[in-house]
Amino acid sequence: MTISRFAIPAVLAVLCSAGCGPKQDHSEHAGADAPAASGAEQQEWTCSMHPQIRLPAPGECPICGMDLVQVEDTATGDDSVSLSSGAQRIASIEVTSIDKRVLDHVVRTVGRIEFNERLVAYLTARVAGRVERVYADFTGMRVKQGDHLVDLYSPDLTVAQQEYLLVSRRRDAEPADLDLARQKLELLGLTAAQIDDLTTNGKPSVVLTVFAPIGGTVIQKNVREQSYVAAGDPLYTIANLATVWLQADVYEYELPWVAFGQTVDVDVEAVPGETLKGRVAFVDPMVNEATRTVRVRIDLDNPGERLKPGMFASARIHARLGEGGVRAVTDLIGDYACPMHPEIRATESGPCPICGMALEKDVPSGPVAAPLVAVPATAVLDSGLRRIVWVEEQPGRYIAREVKLGPRAGDFYPVLSGVDEGESVVVQGSFLLDSQAQITGKPCLLFPKGLRAKVGHAGHEDH
Repeated sequence: MTISRFAIPAVLAVLCSAGCGPKQDHSEHAGADAPAASGAEQQEWTCSMHPQIRLPAPGECPICGMDLVQVEDTATGDDSVSLSSGAQRIASIEVTSIDKRVLDHVVRTVGRIEFNERLVAYLTARVAGRVERVYADFTGMRVKQGDHLVDLYSPDLTVAQQEYLLVSRRRDAEPADLDLARQKLELLGLTAAQIDDLTTNGKPSVVLTVFAPIGGTVIQKNVREQSYVAAGDPLYTIANLATVWLQADVYEYELPWVAFGQTVDVDVEAVPGETLKGRVAFVDPMVNEATRTVRVRIDLDNPGERLKPGMFASARIHARLGEGGVRAVTDLIGDYACPMHPEIRATESGPCPICGMALEKDVPSGPVAAPLVAVPATAVLDSGLRRIVWVEEQPGRYIAREVKLGPRAGDFYPVLSGVDEGESVVVQGSFLLDSQAQITGKPCLLFPKGLRAKVGHAGHEDH
């Protein structure tokens, strides 16, 4: 049998009436002039299932047929509800004091680990030729910067080397002519060390050795021994996995809470028991019309290369709240940043280490994060139209207070109005208090003005 939410406060009313309600004198020796009739007129009977039913005598509920219970006034004559210490123990009432705290609104999402596009090198053939030898001969091989990858035989390169030697041996050669011949070799792919060896030995090399421009993992290989390549053909793709990107999808209604520089907690199944830290580095300006989401890029350090491109991850983006319960600017705002690479930050002006552009000062365009008056989420009763908390006026005496709250931030809500710092609110048992207030006709969650009207057996409401 399911017990109604209204049956519990009916029992609670009986329990607390002995300790906190007004006592009635049922003695046979009560004076004849005592206002017994007046007391009888003040008594009301209600239904546990339908507390709006108010009748002056016991009987059955005109709606559901349940036996009516007597309404015991447990208040002090106002809109508050009073409970004895015993009734508080039965209802497991717990209260806590409201204070200020730093709050984060959390946006939860999922995404996929991808390469850091800035740390990917694409190697192409600078001259046409034949592949003589392949050193990095499988995908997934790890290479260091400067490791040899492949040897190419190129007649064009041999001719260019001979031209350089001829110019270098001419007594009447101008320095500019030698520089032009050297630049041609560099454009064909020879390194400075290879050109110096050519100058020292005086013999052109029949093959061109291609070296790795960065350290990382070979993620694509397009060469085979004895195959021919043309100028511009791709040879290798190498990715450095020291840092990776988490591409997460955020629904458009959550976009106001996402901004560059916010801290992110990332959980990956391949790294159990550890929460990785990242930052929002970019918010895509376009909405995916199929999913109604926006791509958000999160930068992650990847020591030991534990994170592999293609892995799925869950993320929690922390939006720090400022005054008024709105998103505050991040702690990066106010530094100097590169217009093209906003993740580059410095405390003073200077050139960007990536592109050389002058760093510019970021100007805060929103509230600064600050501790806010916060109420525990367990203290809030929400009907969808209004929210209330039960405030402890004094031990054993409680009153409902309508509150205006900001967005939920974990286990708390920022308070915009309704309660003040230092007040005590009920965090456990507030539902029972609200039900007790409803069954005694006092203001509660669903009835802001209480239930004072009486409904007769015909179902008509008396005003």
